Amino acid sequence: MNVTPPWKTAAWICCLFLCSFITGGCSSRQFINLNIHTEPEGSHLVYRIAKERAERESPWVYLGVTPFTGVSLIEEGDLESGDKISFKVMRQGYLDQVKEWNGEQFLDEYEESGVIFWTPRLIKSNQ
Repeated sequence: MNVTPPWKTAAWICCLFLCSFITGGCSSRQFINLNIHTEPEGSHLVYRIAKERAERESPWVYLGVTPFTGVSLIEEGDLESGDKISFKVMRQGYLDQVKEWNGEQFLDEYEESGVIFWTPRLIKSNQ
């Protein structure tokens, strides 16, 4: 007769508990596919989520240089209908371009196509 030692059973239960805890902690995050190009390429890309009832402005988060094809991680509760998400592209010698959605618009657009796609044409600055 084969008897499993008690420490192996306890270790197995502990592993199952940790796995369910880790998986449950990640379920509140949503991956958003982004495909952002600029004309001309090589612009810096940032985004921020402005909460409707925030005491101060949220910081811009740097994503990288265009063309940008990647994934952003957004907390499930970050995009309520009154919140705004903004993407901005910047390049020296050009005017900044900003695109803004409210939370509901952003999630609707993402659910329709499975990607947030934006191709701004940068305008040369006169300065």
